[in-house]
Amino acid sequence: MNIFRLALALTFLALLSGCAAVVVGGAVATTSVVLDTRDVGTQIEDSGMRLRLSSLVNSNETLAEQRIRIVPFNGDVLLVGQVASESMKRQAEQLVRDSNEAMNVFNQLTVGEISSLADRSQDTWITTKVKTLLLRAPEYDTAGIKVVTENNEVYLLGLVDEPTAAHAVEVARNVRGVTRVVDVLFRETTN
Repeated sequence: MNIFRLALALTFLALLSGCAAVVVGGAVATTSVVLDTRDVGTQIEDSGMRLRLSSLVNSNETLAEQRIRIVPFNGDVLLVGQVASESMKRQAEQLVRDSNEAMNVFNQLTVGEISSLADRSQDTWITTKVKTLLLRAPEYDTAGIKVVTENNEVYLLGLVDEPTAAHAVEVARNVRGVTRVVDVLFRETTN
């Protein structure tokens, strides 16, 4: 009888841990939506665009084997990752442009070897560090900045005023491990 209770308790705990993962995942997603200054409709449209463009690129057998990250933000698309040749880089960009989904396409794909899992982990750490440091300065509204790191290069996307953009670039430049900061920030005009 005790073995039956132990098995039942372990099964119940396993089910609860699955629920906890769903709850934690939902909390993270909700926090991302709340901290993002874009309206929810824009966020949903960008997510849909990412799915559609990823499917389009991955339907190409040659490109599907490359590392191509599609990052939509406010209707613009950033392409980062690694491809085997310059022609593949152009082909990926052309597919995105021909879809008529993106207002602007920023092709930052590099020709070379696909990054390793260790490299990607380092990129995740850099992104987390940059985001954390940006949120530490309450005098700047950095919630609308998307930070993407690929191969130790930080890409900053969003719509901000000039002082906030300068602050974000400076913060990203000073994070250990960052080799380059690419400013894709649009500046708000003040009248």
